[in-house]
Amino acid sequence: MVGIQSKITSGWLYKISHFPLDAGAEQGARRQDVMISILMLTGSVAITGVSIWDLMAGAGPLWSNLVTLAVGVLAFIIYVVVLKSGKTNVLLTLAVMIFLHFFWLLTGDVEWSGMLWCLVMMPLFFQLLGYRVGAKLVCGITLASAIVLLWPEPQLFVSSYSLDMRYRFLLAYLVLAWISFIVEYIRIQTRRRLQEMQSRLDLQARTDELTGLANRRGFKEYLGVSEQRCEQSKGLFAVIIGDLDNFKDINDAHGHEVGDIVLQEIGSILKVLVRTEDLVVRWGGEEFLILLEGTDLKGAETLAEKIRQKIASTSVAASDNPIYVTMSLGVDAQHSEANLFATLGSADKAMYEAKRKGRNCVVSAGRADMSESQPGSEYASPVQS
Repeated sequence: MVGIQSKITSGWLYKISHFPLDAGAEQGARRQDVMISILMLTGSVAITGVSIWDLMAGAGPLWSNLVTLAVGVLAFIIYVVVLKSGKTNVLLTLAVMIFLHFFWLLTGDVEWSGMLWCLVMMPLFFQLLGYRVGAKLVCGITLASAIVLLWPEPQLFVSSYSLDMRYRFLLAYLVLAWISFIVEYIRIQTRRRLQEMQSRLDLQARTDELTGLANRRGFKEYLGVSEQRCEQSKGLFAVIIGDLDNFKDINDAHGHEVGDIVLQEIGSILKVLVRTEDLVVRWGGEEFLILLEGTDLKGAETLAEKIRQKIASTSVAASDNPIYVTMSLGVDAQHSEANLFATLGSADKAMYEAKRKGRNCVVSAGRADMSESQPGSEYASPVQS
């Protein structure tokens, strides 16, 4: 028994129950295909076994049992193949279910067992199509079933149903349809809310709360996508690391609330100056990082100089007197196949060299003797105006 349970929990049931909440549409469709295949396999095994039992017991019409047995075996073979291939044919599944519904309703096999099988299939319609389309299909099937059952002196029935049994079946069918609709609706809405909550939590985990910029975790997640895009373009990327000068003095003189306002203003300036495909990161404290795609060293120097000038010429109205801040920036660039962390390290060293040279300047890695970037140098990657 333990061995059987371990096989089940390590198989498809475990994969379905542990499916990620934030999965994409393609993965969600794959999950539904697997669930439907398992349900149809279960149903095909059940009807095959019951048909064999009825044949051996001589219960019900022979031709009805043979048809049910053939459908059960065929459905079993089809959905074994489907489960391996991972692609469910929705139209085929609907055709099998609707055929069995009316076949069992008309033949009945033994007394009113056909009606019971029709009720068993009800939840699968909603699982297959969702609560919206499923409700429409079930309403249509219910209407057609009512016409068949309540038609005066029907000639199609093999089993004889009393009028009371027909009304009871329709009532049970409507009640079960309503319950299945509610269950499916709640399931989908709950999953949707969980996905939204997961998305908000993921966004909060990747974003700096104060400035709205990416944090270090957001940088790591962005990095893989960025490198893939760089491989498809020029294969270039550049890094700019900037640190506000004497920021501790602002906190000491005006308080940390004013310091937070200054950081927010700097974050807004950086987001305006870069392109949408570039990433601005609050690297820590008053230190910021910009990752530029398809940009060479000269282009990164030009952008860094624009940032330096913009910050130096901007006053932050966070207290009685305007506050002016400056930033020291380090720049480095290299090909995407190179080590990015080495580039980060060299840009960071260049930033500290800018601090040593007197602050409020741009220094490129490998050119530490350059106190500022050359004005008018060409920016290889265009920047938003």
